[in-house]
Amino acid sequence: MSVTMYRNKVQGLEKEIANIEKDIGKEQEKLAKALKTIQSTKSTSTFNSKQREMISTQKKIGDLKGKKANKIKSLNQALDQLRRSEDRELKKNNTAELRHTKAITDELKKQQRISQEISAKPISINFELLPEKINVLFLASNPIDQSSLRLDQEIRLIHEKIRASEYRDSINLQSRWAVRSSDILQAINEVKPHIIHFSGHGSPDHDIVLETTEGSTSLLSKEAVTLLMKTMSDSIKLVIFNNCFSSGQAEVVTEHIDCAIGMNEAVYDDAAREFAAQFYSAIAFGKSVQNAFDQGKLALILTGLEGEEIPELYTRTGLNPNEIILVKPAL
Repeated sequence: MSVTMYRNKVQGLEKEIANIEKDIGKEQEKLAKALKTIQSTKSTSTFNSKQREMISTQKKIGDLKGKKANKIKSLNQALDQLRRSEDRELKKNNTAELRHTKAITDELKKQQRISQEISAKPISINFELLPEKINVLFLASNPIDQSSLRLDQEIRLIHEKIRASEYRDSINLQSRWAVRSSDILQAINEVKPHIIHFSGHGSPDHDIVLETTEGSTSLLSKEAVTLLMKTMSDSIKLVIFNNCFSSGQAEVVTEHIDCAIGMNEAVYDDAAREFAAQFYSAIAFGKSVQNAFDQGKLALILTGLEGEEIPELYTRTGLNPNEIILVKPAL
């Protein structure tokens, strides 16, 4: 039983004891009235009647006191159980807090180690080859027959993080909503994105959940996604699959594009939003894809959200994500 259930049990027993005490008080009043009548009556029949009533009332009082004693015993047991449960809950919370603190410490150490490795190894980046502005295409889909996601909150947080960054004018964020499979080619041709961001549901079979014209579920297979990236990879440098069970797509598309991020299992809506927002914040500060990815995971730890182990980063063979920077810094 949980602490709440034990507390409810204690409160219930306390209420029962209070009601029994009220009943005892009522019976004692009846007993006093009967005794008063016996003392003042001269009628034999009344005397006998009230005497029988007193005997019955005394028995009721005795039964109620016995019931009260049993309830008090149960209450003491419940209070003891509640104390033990509260001790267990406190220990559990302390353990969780220590685990959370350790995760933060481990992640910070990892970031420090990566930073030291990067500093020790010269990174050769030709900033002249980077575009003056990168285009981000946000593709959102939440069919009516799926659970509701706050995709509007996701793009709002991403937009806020980009606007608060150093190179905010270097990112052009565009979105398409209620996306159908037939919309994707048109959107890519229009925007010419450097980053494509899929936001919504994913299936355990590594399909992306899109919509039909009626708003119900339509699935885009991993094979179709791979063919899409192969065909449309001219400008695309990074694809983010912010969907459940999407690491399979992310891994295979790096045969045709530089980087991809996917989720290796189901991910909570708030964790997906927080990860994506911090990732774009780092990108818009001119950080590398690896650093932005690590910052996104760290943001989950710092905010106490579960799932920092779910995002996965993949890169094309021979590329180092520490050397991939998408936003051109002011030189």
